[in-house]
Amino acid sequence: MAVDVPACVTEAGEIRERGRQLQRAWCESLLADESPPSDSAWFQRWFTAFQTQRRALVVAGWTEVVSPDLRRRARLIALGSLARAEDLPQSDLDFALVTEAHVPLADAAPEIERFVRFMGPMGFSPCMGHVMGSNPRWFGSSGAWLERIRSYAAFPDWAHARYLYMTVDALPLEDAPEWAPVAAAVREILAGSPFLKWQMAHLGIRGTVGVRALGGVRWQARGRERVFAVKERFLAPLIHALRLLSLHHGVEELESVKRASALARMGALGHLDEDRLLRALWFGLRLRARRHAECWLKGQREDVDLVFRSALSPAWQEALEEHLRTVHALERLVCHAFSRPRGSR
Repeated sequence: MAVDVPACVTEAGEIRERGRQLQRAWCESLLADESPPSDSAWFQRWFTAFQTQRRALVVAGWTEVVSPDLRRRARLIALGSLARAEDLPQSDLDFALVTEAHVPLADAAPEIERFVRFMGPMGFSPCMGHVMGSNPRWFGSSGAWLERIRSYAAFPDWAHARYLYMTVDALPLEDAPEWAPVAAAVREILAGSPFLKWQMAHLGIRGTVGVRALGGVRWQARGRERVFAVKERFLAPLIHALRLLSLHHGVEELESVKRASALARMGALGHLDEDRLLRALWFGLRLRARRHAECWLKGQREDVDLVFRSALSPAWQEALEEHLRTVHALERLVCHAFSRPRGSR
């Protein structure tokens, strides 16, 4: 069945008026795709176009809600999936702000909070971990950012390490030359630290893939149902592993697909071939995106990353198990590559 990808709307005024309708159109078109789990060609077209729409919505919302004075003094930096061009219909609104010197967060906070509320009906959930510009850890001048990053690197507990890794996946959505030294510093710190790389491999990735000891999907009980946490047990270890390997090998791409391809060209994936890894990545994104769309159309804003076994056909269940084996192989690769440095704390 031929399915059309919705036209991207990028004109700010039209986005403001039609944000909710645009979100519905994208969700409905995604669920109309009846391709088998082995065929992600149409989904890839939808996904690529959707990233343009999501970023346009964010920029339009920021322009609509935030005063010209604050927009001049604070620049919007996308974080996480928005920065990597991997947003899905209910992805969190992760963002940072890099400001001119002496911009008090207390003065900016009301406008930032209005922006977050404004984006909700368009499918942007507030970040549950508060990875947003209203948090002082994600706000400040370039000097304040550099001071914070260096202090975290000097005391690299796991919470500080996670912050540094999250800062890698960042992209200015408007002209922000003051962000460049921040991005360079955090990459240099992580790439040069065997201890921080060990932390991500063994504290952030090891044991997180949802496979049983003897193989098969690690379904979890939820009442009478069996569910699978597709973000935490599939996509997160895959995306984190590709980011870690990219930092280690000097790959500067943000998108996971491009990171995987660059690493494959360098021979950095061991026995894992590029096609196998990309098929797993596209499958995981597609599975999660469909769940997001289903939940959004039903008005459900919780448990959007839990896939119910009863809702998956045998073909989708078999594909999930197959691709989990690939993610598990990548997990083993990074854990083997990054052992704990001698003498580290």
